[in-house]
Amino acid sequence: MARLSEAAREERAEERRGQILRAALEVFSRKGFHGATIKEISSVAGLAEGTIYLYFPNKQEVLTGVFTLISEETSAAGPKFPESPGGDDVAFLTALILERVRSLARYAPFIRLVVHEADLNEGLRREFFARLHTPFVAQFEGYLRTRIAQGAFRPVNTPLAASICFRMVMSYLMTQHVLDVDRSVTRYGDDEYIPEMVSLMLCGLIGRTPQSGPVRGS
Repeated sequence: MARLSEAAREERAEERRGQILRAALEVFSRKGFHGATIKEISSVAGLAEGTIYLYFPNKQEVLTGVFTLISEETSAAGPKFPESPGGDDVAFLTALILERVRSLARYAPFIRLVVHEADLNEGLRREFFARLHTPFVAQFEGYLRTRIAQGAFRPVNTPLAASICFRMVMSYLMTQHVLDVDRSVTRYGDDEYIPEMVSLMLCGLIGRTPQSGPVRGS
């Protein structure tokens, strides 16, 4: 029997890790962190229980692996930040945030677990949200810096502005898709809410139309 090449072994190991993490995501979402067991995760994954331990030493490491999985998949959602952004900022940011929200909303049961499970270590809870915050802010900050240099946006504290935008997006995700706390008020859909959010990000409430269409730097 031919031996697998190093690249083939690494590819197989990566596929197996993904198989385990997707099974864990399903089990954690249904049972919570403390209710889930490695045995049940292995059953859902279709693997022997001992196989899990070849990739993850304990259940907490499986959980942090799920954090990484969600972060990577949601960061890949939506249009990419171009190296030299320009053009229609409204359309670009609306598409970006809409896809990011919809991607994260697929994980609503798991996010609800992270928020509500009282016995979950606070450090783990913080780590999960940091894993979502860091790539979004790094990418968004680069976009802001480029548009400022092009003369399209006014100078701002870009790390702070990017972090504020992230919090706006997460606040909407939590109230609309995860915690469902706004049943008592008029409920707007993503297609209505997110364009208005982008308008506020770009122009605030000062009474002018957000710039749309081709934008040329000074």
